[in-house]
Amino acid sequence: MPNLDFYAVGRDFDPVLDFVFNRTGCRVFESYSECDNEIREFKSAADLSRAYRIGECEHSSQSVLLQLVPPGADSLFHIKHIKLQPKTGYKYRYAIEGWGLIQLYLGGLSPLGVVHSHTNHNSEKRADAWQDTISYLGSAGTWDWKQVTRISSALNRYIRTKLAVSVKFGRPVLPEAAKALEAGNKALGVAIE
Repeated sequence: MPNLDFYAVGRDFDPVLDFVFNRTGCRVFESYSECDNEIREFKSAADLSRAYRIGECEHSSQSVLLQLVPPGADSLFHIKHIKLQPKTGYKYRYAIEGWGLIQLYLGGLSPLGVVHSHTNHNSEKRADAWQDTISYLGSAGTWDWKQVTRISSALNRYIRTKLAVSVKFGRPVLPEAAKALEAGNKALGVAIE
């Protein structure tokens, strides 16, 4: 299964981001640019932390939404220009799209509780089924699906087997998140709490 939801807070993100930046070979982009700005690529965890308050969530939303571009896919992803309504006070923003991108959404702690983090990617079958509908993304067959799955699975396995100290609601819990939950913070993002 390509997706993984997990609980992480504070320093829990350090080894996750170290793995992403130093062991996957992926390029790392924000999913959406800030309004009236170009989309940003991050070269390191330090670079990312200068742009975002990693793990500091508002309400029940994740703190950072990232897209990982696997090695060799530099010409396969698309940066989409999004025109914004004048009433927003902004003109545009950008989003990164591509059949084989790997999503990494970082949760953290909010005033409401611990917000779950999430990883996922399209399957080759799903991408093939949708490629005619979203034709500007090109052929799904040009992506190296074995590599996409290998990288995504390695990240998920690392979080589950090397970083997690427990499981709550079927989700791996990293050490700082475990402390936050033990201190009485609510686990957010589950139907039964």
